Amino acid sequence: MKKSLIDTNLIIRFLVNDDPKKAFRVKSLFLNKKTKNILLDVIVAEIIWVLSSYYELEKLSVIEKVRALIHLETVECNKDLIERSLSIWERNNISYIDSYIAAFSEIHEIKIYSYD
Repeated sequence: MKKSLIDTNLIIRFLVNDDPKKAFRVKSLFLNKKTKNILLDVIVAEIIWVLSSYYELEKLSVIEKVRALIHLETVECNKDLIERSLSIWERNNISYIDSYIAAFSEIHEIKIYSYD
């Protein structure tokens, strides 16, 4: 099976549909069952930052979009870590990055040292 890496800017087009032609092309990439689309953790973080800051979407809307994305059949990512990060972020008034660090430490049973 072929693998591809789709950058943040394409995924944003797909999630916000602000350019329907581009969104449709990206959707086609996600619908192609002959290709696994690799979604890096750093791309997820950037998607969350762009949707939250530039597009000013509410946290729950961002979480909903990211959850839908990571559970697409053709997406390959660290689902457990991302899902746990989203759950922590959803329940707490902290950044997604801090949620990611907390989730990583829980999964790997690592102590965190931070000023946050």
